[in-house]
Amino acid sequence: MIRSTPHPPNPPVTQSIPFGANCGNQSLFTVQSGIKVEDALVLVSEYLSCAAATAYESADNTSSEFRPLARSVVHQIEAARALVEASIAGLGDASGEVRSA
Repeated sequence: MIRSTPHPPNPPVTQSIPFGANCGNQSLFTVQSGIKVEDALVLVSEYLSCAAATAYESADNTSSEFRPLARSVVHQIEAARALVEASIAGLGDASGEVRSA
């Protein structure tokens, strides 16, 4: 049977990737496979927001000697979050959806 419209592509999903502490021959944590990439990126954005809040507090409550170092971490987190947000927006554009994170 010939279909008049093609099947839409499956959304991209995560692959299983171990990370964190290594306990002998296996890692303590693993990213689960099969999670929609868009959902994973939304969660990453939330993690980065938490990391930015921690870095801001560290910058505000450290000695003036180390304050620029802590602020540089804030800027790196903000750059990473912007890349994630742009990726989420790009995934929404590719699927024809409009989504805000």
